[in-house]
Amino acid sequence: MNIISKRPLFGLAAIAIALAGCGSSGTGEQKGILNLSVSDGGIEDAAKVCIKFDGVELKKADEDAPITIDLGAPVIVNLLANQGANSQPITNEQVPSGNYEWIRLMVDAARGNGAGSADSDLTTDECLADDGSYLITETGMHYSLFIPSGGQSGLKLIKDITIPANASANYTAEWDLGKSFIAPPGLAPDAIMKPVVKLVSNNEVGTLVGQVADALVESEACDAEFAPKVYVFNDDVMPNPIDYPPEDPEAVFEPDANDPAATGLVEQQEQGDGSMQYRYSIGFLLTGDYEATFTCDGLTFIPEAGKEAMINVGAVTEVDFDTDDLPPAP
Repeated sequence: MNIISKRPLFGLAAIAIALAGCGSSGTGEQKGILNLSVSDGGIEDAAKVCIKFDGVELKKADEDAPITIDLGAPVIVNLLANQGANSQPITNEQVPSGNYEWIRLMVDAARGNGAGSADSDLTTDECLADDGSYLITETGMHYSLFIPSGGQSGLKLIKDITIPANASANYTAEWDLGKSFIAPPGLAPDAIMKPVVKLVSNNEVGTLVGQVADALVESEACDAEFAPKVYVFNDDVMPNPIDYPPEDPEAVFEPDANDPAATGLVEQQEQGDGSMQYRYSIGFLLTGDYEATFTCDGLTFIPEAGKEAMINVGAVTEVDFDTDDLPPAP
């Protein structure tokens, strides 16, 4: 197993210098830079979702042993502070160039360690530096997060990636938090983390944003216990409710092709003129055609068949929802 020691995160200028000076080792091996960040698609009722990363492993296609990136000091990320197009770097490390079969995020998520129990400040996005992974609800309930068998396997993301020689590869692990946690009765103060994560190349993605009319969000037909959301479906999929992961901790969650490709919370945001608008932001969508729809109960979709959303590389696409999107009265 190859071990790569962690260097401090550095800017683009430093990356260019490192690539120019360290494109190959003394043995002639070509190298590149892996820039890896994490982001979050949003979750309701949570005040903090703190994930502690200890390291990263990568498996080259032509080698048996993985390469391990030692982060040195753990990197702790509050995913709720990295929603939409926002993300937080985990590592930007020099590794051998070439094709890789998978990346494994080494997550500190053990059962019964009381992680987060001492975090009582919900007014900041900061996480406790010395704890493992944990979640705090908006009502102040603390859950220590654990991944079944995570101590042995971490969080393995199966995806072919390429690290170019003398250049950088930029990837983001996008979490779907709405599908990633299970808190069965009797398990508290622990909760199961069964992460639903997609790994995307940053040069293949764009961002979807938009406004939702007040009348849609504040309608009496909305479910008071359901946070309003925008669901994004692949172009050939009709909007439908999310199939949440099974509560059985041993069950394997199999994503359904008809599930949303992404979701985003609809929240009030202050605008430059001081007004408040209901808006959403969904980042790291792979380029292509989608159907976007608003729901305030998870069952009823506005418009019913979705609205066309074309995502282009590096671009921001705006799709708004207003009362004109409601079906005509019978």
